Amino acid sequence: MNVTLRQLRAFVLVARLGSFTRAAQAMHVTQSALSLLVRELESAMDTRLFDRTTRAVALTVAGSEFFPQAQRILEDLETAIAGVHKLVAKEKGKVVVAAPLLLSNAFLPPILAAFHAKYPGIEVILQDTLTAGVLAHVRGGEADVGLGTFASSEADIAWTVLFAEAMVAAFPVSHAFATRKRLTWADLAGQPILALRGGSVFRDLTEAGFSSAGIPLRPVFEANYAGSLIGMAAAGAGVAILPGYATKVMDRETVRSLRLEKPVIDRQVALVHRAAGTLSHAAQAFVDFVVSMPR
Repeated sequence: MNVTLRQLRAFVLVARLGSFTRAAQAMHVTQSALSLLVRELESAMDTRLFDRTTRAVALTVAGSEFFPQAQRILEDLETAIAGVHKLVAKEKGKVVVAAPLLLSNAFLPPILAAFHAKYPGIEVILQDTLTAGVLAHVRGGEADVGLGTFASSEADIAWTVLFAEAMVAAFPVSHAFATRKRLTWADLAGQPILALRGGSVFRDLTEAGFSSAGIPLRPVFEANYAGSLIGMAAAGAGVAILPGYATKVMDRETVRSLRLEKPVIDRQVALVHRAAGTLSHAAQAFVDFVVSMPR
């Protein structure tokens, strides 16, 4: 059966208006063209849908049975098209963002608040995870986009660098470093070191800093989360080596920090998504919004 939407619309208009003339006017076609559409529909369905006289048009039993269903089909189609238009206009949709705990705490909150104010119809779901889990979420399709610091670029992942920042040392306010204005990697010799666990890009950067100063890295404590190291530094357990953004979540009444120099070792924060395929309109809106924000 080959039934077209124009045939359905012609049928529904005639049934609603009770007139081929008025239905033709509503469709902006000639009455003969509209009559042809109805006859084609009746032929496809192998039944008469209207009883026609010179004075009136009335639905047949088959036409009365078919009318509410045809009307619903057209209404569902209009709703579906309107939904797509809203997606294209970025008035609705959903975007899932994967980010490490530190960026989720310190970097993303004002961005998410500003994005929601601009696009209130787009739902944002934040998957806060360890850095190592961000790419896995993006690759697996559990997240549309991800943020973080990653070891290297890869062919299946599209990257946009958002900003770079230096590694820092965090220590209790009572520490001798608290009176200094500058700090080098060599100054860490002999200090009890708190470091992020091996296998993370931050551990690699920490090891590079110690290696450049010619001193061994032997942490007294290790952790997966920068916040844990900040807590241990506040308790006087040692000097924590952290990405610069960790200072955003520090209590400056108990912990101070200084950028590590000679050399300054930067880490890059990037926004990533799958290189293959097309981002949803909601996800693309989020990417464009984050990339355009001043740092």
